[in-house]
Amino acid sequence: MSGTIVDRLRGKRLVFFDTAPIVYLLQDRQPWVPIVASAFGQFVAGGPRAVSSVLTLMEVLVKPFQEGRLDLVRCYRERLGGADLPLIPCGREEAEVGARIRAEHGFKAPDAIQLATAVRAGADGFVTNDRQLRRFRGIDVVVLADFIDSEPTSR
Repeated sequence: MSGTIVDRLRGKRLVFFDTAPIVYLLQDRQPWVPIVASAFGQFVAGGPRAVSSVLTLMEVLVKPFQEGRLDLVRCYRERLGGADLPLIPCGREEAEVGARIRAEHGFKAPDAIQLATAVRAGADGFVTNDRQLRRFRGIDVVVLADFIDSEPTSR
């Protein structure tokens, strides 16, 4: 794919971030950090708004809890849900939309809930690293792996 993730997200109003991109940033996972960081950079520069869901918070806290790293639990809790990345709650409506998405596409329940939450929030972009989610046509799914060779590596 040509261009950068910033090019791909240009013109979007509200971009939903799936769990993987958030984990990559929080845990400094290469080679993904420059790609996700460049996407987040445009939000600071007045581009689209970024959101995620409370399910993302649950998923990113699992490993720190398993490792007994309450310092990381506190850190991640503070970093997620603030002004830079508001977390949208998942309720009954998201569950029903998620069930329909899961029935139509066969996605796992967490993926269907994330997509449903994004759709219900009015997001017009969905950043993930799960290629199978491209099959969903209700939102523009942007896969990080598509940009692995197009992002600058020196940051």
